[in-house]
Amino acid sequence: MAVTASELMNELHIDTDDVETKTVQGLIDSAKEIVTHSVTDDLTTEQLETKYSKLFDLATKNLATSMYYDRELTNGTSKGFQMVIVHLSTKVAIDMKKGSVYDGNNEI
Repeated sequence: MAVTASELMNELHIDTDDVETKTVQGLIDSAKEIVTHSVTDDLTTEQLETKYSKLFDLATKNLATSMYYDRELTNGTSKGFQMVIVHLSTKVAIDMKKGSVYDGNNEI
């Protein structure tokens, strides 16, 4: 499951129009990149999104929401985002140690 602009806008009760949809989609795209780079340099966004969809989507929604209401993240990221990143990072690290994470071509 991937986070979509319409889904997030619906959850946040944001009125849908072309400008807001583009804004939210841009924030989701940025959040996905930030989540990926916060967790690992060894996996792609697509790999994380596929293997760890629930945690990845939760982190993405959390960060995109924070950036929607405060583009500069004046007070940094939320505790909820930080908690999900720790959980996601831990799951990735454990799976890498077990050799059950994709390296892009094969399992490692």
